[in-house]
This record gives sequence, structure tokens and C-alpha cells, in this order.
Amino acid sequence: MRENSANSVLLVDDDPSMRELLSSRLEAAGFEARQAEDGIDGLVKLRDELPEVIISDIQMPRMSGIEFVSVVRHRFPSIPVIILSGSSPVELPTQAEPDAWFEKGSLQIRELLQALHDLVQNKSDRTDVPQVVRTPVRTPPCGPGQFVLTCPDCLRRFQV
Repeated sequence: MRENSANSVLLVDDDPSMRELLSSRLEAAGFEARQAEDGIDGLVKLRDELPEVIISDIQMPRMSGIEFVSVVRHRFPSIPVIILSGSSPVELPTQAEPDAWFEKGSLQIRELLQALHDLVQNKSDRTDVPQVVRTPVRTPPCGPGQFVLTCPDCLRRFQV
């Protein structure tokens, strides 16, 4: 089973300059920052090591931040999530609600760092939530010779 790495943060953003900027600031503040370029890459990174906190953008190619956070909330409900977005907060589905939301244009690094510290300290409040929720692969028939596979990582369904 994967263990959480102490003080680790997974940054999920399709903008490399934003990832680099945040990584350098987080590392200067004592966090270990890992980077992912979109939601799919973020899920791949979660296979290796679970972070203490995830910081994700909303607008990304391949898998949006909303879909990514929904999968994280389903599979890893005890990992806190911070959303960084270029736009003001939109109404999100309940399964994708973050623990904190910051706008990129008005981002104050000290506020982000304070939110990170608070989320790491308050993570012990989530001890009743299972660390990892396994999703079984289901193969319901959907026609002659066809069935649907659910990816256990991204929870997307594929007709085969």
C-alpha cells in the first residue's frame, strides 16, 4: 500500500511556468513538491506516492480539474485538495468540492502556504475516512459481444 509522504504536495497544472513557480515557493517553505501536467498525469503520480495535499488547476486538457478532483475524492477521500483557477469559483458538483479555492490572478503565496499548513494539521480530523477506496472493474453487457470496462484509476467507462 502506498504511504503518504510527509509534507508532500502534488501540483496538477497544465502551465509549466505556474508549476515551477509554485514548486520553488513550496520547497522554500519546507514542502516536497511533485508535479503533474494534467489530471491523467496526476492519477499516474498517485500510483507511486500519496501526497499530504493536492493543488490542482480546473482548466486542463485530457482530464479537467473537476474530473480529477472527483476521482481523488472517490478513491482517496482523506487527501485534502486546493483548487487554483484563473477564474472565480464556479459551482462544482459535490464530489469535486475542494477544501480551499484560490484565484491565480490574485494568489498570495503566504495565504496558500497558510492553507497548506492548516490542511496538513487538520488532516487528523479525517481519520474516520478510509485512505483508499478501491473501485472494482465491472463488465456489464451492453449488447451482443460488447461490454463496458471501468478504469480503476480514472473511473472512466469504455465500451469494448
